[in-house]
Amino acid sequence: MIIAKLTILILRLFGRGATTLPGRLALKLCPDLIARLSRGVRVICVTGTNGKTTTCALLEHCFKESGISYLINRGGANMITGVATAFIENSTVFGKCKKEFAILECDENSLPAISRFIKPEALAVTNLFRDQLDRYGEVSATLSKIRQGIENMPDTALILNADCPLTYSLSLLCKNESYTFGINASLGSRASLSDSRYCPVCKSELRYKTRIFAQLGDYCCPCCSYKRPAPDFCAESVSSSSLGSSFILNTKDGARLYSTSLGGLYNVYNFCAAAAVCSIMKTGNVNALCSFSGAFGRMERFDCNQRSVLLLLVKNPAGLSGCIRYVCKIKGELDMAFVLNDNEADGRDISWVWDCDFTPLKAKCPTVYTAGTRSLDMALRLKYDGIKIYEKNVIDGEDYARLTEIIKGSKRDFVVFSTYTAMMNMRHGFIEEFGGAEFWK
Repeated sequence: MIIAKLTILILRLFGRGATTLPGRLALKLCPDLIARLSRGVRVICVTGTNGKTTTCALLEHCFKESGISYLINRGGANMITGVATAFIENSTVFGKCKKEFAILECDENSLPAISRFIKPEALAVTNLFRDQLDRYGEVSATLSKIRQGIENMPDTALILNADCPLTYSLSLLCKNESYTFGINASLGSRASLSDSRYCPVCKSELRYKTRIFAQLGDYCCPCCSYKRPAPDFCAESVSSSSLGSSFILNTKDGARLYSTSLGGLYNVYNFCAAAAVCSIMKTGNVNALCSFSGAFGRMERFDCNQRSVLLLLVKNPAGLSGCIRYVCKIKGELDMAFVLNDNEADGRDISWVWDCDFTPLKAKCPTVYTAGTRSLDMALRLKYDGIKIYEKNVIDGEDYARLTEIIKGSKRDFVVFSTYTAMMNMRHGFIEEFGGAEFWK
């Protein structure tokens, strides 16, 4: 514990996040450290492809506003080393955790390992989409990993996205008590974007009464009894724009109108997941979720000379498509940058950018830039969808200082679509130039 705590202190003095290295060192010395430090702590876990960080940040905001003592693994440190670091930072040198609750974002592949050492009261599964095929494989492999994790926690309540046919199938595959959340709406999303067309029970092609986006919607199987349930926490009469969302949340306790400054339907799902966790665990004031302004890098806004700089994390087709829909709702023209990396934490395979439709942005972006380790590939992809980009606007490599200068010189509001490692690296420069706090603060 002492070595790990000193490591955190030294790394923070040098301006580093200290989110994984202390945990890695500690776990080598004490493999069951997480089990020891989590004794007596009420644990909440969140996993799934998209929305983990925002859902955890919503819960953190709710707990903070409600005066609840908690710890959280920030900065996307969602593997076992990051979980260990969060407990180390919030425990005494004698191994006693100082917090009542733990909000843990868990990587899907890491959930089986993490679940060996913790006993969460609730596990929220946001959704399952194709993501980093070279690391996760197809969605069926990700589902299997989450199922393995759940088998290690038989007493944990599951909070599942009812609108995702793969996610909801966990209620059949696992014996745990389960609850569901979802949205009643029809957005007419194109079926071609679906990552899960087939029934997880009998493998027949699913049919949809209504569709939200990708495979999310009101589905049923024509050959067996598998279908979307009526969600326990259901958003209805949804109105979503670039300025935020409002909706009626129906639960067994009644219906209430909520408004949030978070735009995008995917954030309505995140809100519903967080509200379900608070309600099921009977802790936190759900109303406090409405004042949450966003997680770092996820629809995060910076101010540059009275102009808005919007930073959007994108890492897979479903997430990028959702962000494109959101940006198209913003009034007026926007300058844009697409920053594509293929570092290990991003996934080496960038073929996913070809599964998205960029044509809706053609009328929104008079000036477009690309950057990152695969900036040339990104520029090529945009050209195939008719988005004009000049050679001088292609930043070859991770020259984020140049991108920051370009943003400062722009006359319009600016939107940056960025993969994970690019977001983490460029955000530090944004904070220095535009203001804000580091992700670990």
